[in-house]
Amino acid sequence: MKILRLLPLLLAAAASTTFAGEHVYAPYTELYVRECASCHLAYPPELMTAPGWKRVMSQLDRHFGSDASLDTPTRDGVAAFLAQRASSREKHAPSENSARISKTVWFVREHGTAPPPKISFANCSACHTRAEQADFNERSLRLPAGFRHSERD
Repeated sequence: MKILRLLPLLLAAAASTTFAGEHVYAPYTELYVRECASCHLAYPPELMTAPGWKRVMSQLDRHFGSDASLDTPTRDGVAAFLAQRASSREKHAPSENSARISKTVWFVREHGTAPPPKISFANCSACHTRAEQADFNERSLRLPAGFRHSERD
């Protein structure tokens, strides 16, 4: 009888740790994928804080060199999804006004400050072969030959 009362807790604990440390971030909402992944990879919301995503969403008319403006209901829906899934960890906070994931403390520690030759940090799929599936597990990582990163590039 006690085990039946504990079963929901055990299942919840198992579900929350299934991908712990695995760097798998899906599923994403259909709205987020439709609006954001139509131009670039649907970046994992967990890689930036809510204030960072709020800044990104407030600058859609000048979104990294493009006008990515959305109508109000669509913008609000995407913003709500990002805020819900955003990181609360300081290492994921943007360090500049553009709110680039590649400028967070975590990203610089993991990737360095300069991408591999002829590859943009925005092109996650160049090294993370399963990035399109929101899987950034190191088992699917393929770095260009000879590339080594440094935090002081």
